[in-house]
Amino acid sequence: MSTAQVYLATIALEPNRWFGITPHRRATITASAWLDRIRDAGFDGIELWEAHATEAEPDELAMIFGHDLGVAVYNTYASFDEESDTIRQQAAELTVRSGARKVKWNTGAERDEASLDAYGERLASWIGEMPGVQTVCECHDGSAMDDPLTAARVLAAGGPPEVVGALVHTHDSHDLLRARFDAYGERICHVHINHLNLQAPPLAEIRDDFTKTVGLLKDLGFEGTWSLEFVDGTLSETNNEPEKLFAAAAADLAVLREILG
Repeated sequence: MSTAQVYLATIALEPNRWFGITPHRRATITASAWLDRIRDAGFDGIELWEAHATEAEPDELAMIFGHDLGVAVYNTYASFDEESDTIRQQAAELTVRSGARKVKWNTGAERDEASLDAYGERLASWIGEMPGVQTVCECHDGSAMDDPLTAARVLAAGGPPEVVGALVHTHDSHDLLRARFDAYGERICHVHINHLNLQAPPLAEIRDDFTKTVGLLKDLGFEGTWSLEFVDGTLSETNNEPEKLFAAAAADLAVLREILG
């Protein structure tokens, strides 16, 4: 039986992730209210979306950070294009306070030499603020890191794999997954289960293709952690409600556990 850790990203329960409620990407759910149910559903922890922390009152933060489920990954969108490190420093502080062992981050889209050098330098500096935490780059489509060789360069400038990791997405093509593992496979420590390209269907509906992707990741040597980041209903105008999103996440977890073995 697989011992792989599977987390629920709190952004998966957030109906406002695509500005469906407010014109700004703000939190509309109270993350702590879901933690018992997330634990009882069988998840091993949460990937905490930063807005569920930065917009929370002190009592809410204490309930999230003190819950026995645990924050496994802190998910920040702090800018690495900005020379000022104020927002990155806030993300580092909350990561450390949360007890997370990983922090997910993104670069911007600038691809000139000076910007790529700056991403690596800012990453290296940021790491110093979080002893014992592994940074996990989401090498996202549309970012400077969508090219595997560019990503490998920036990540190497940031530090060794134990402090500078990366994630991949299950919607990535198999050729792209192979290219990422060829370029920096020793850093790939996390997976975002995300089929946005297919309108985020239930895993049960794409089980055969998803099983092939999981098998490829295993063949490539992946032994890291997983987060459900998108679920059925994420892109729906009628099912994009926390209760329905949670039910979809729990159903996906059961399928994932079966496939992981």
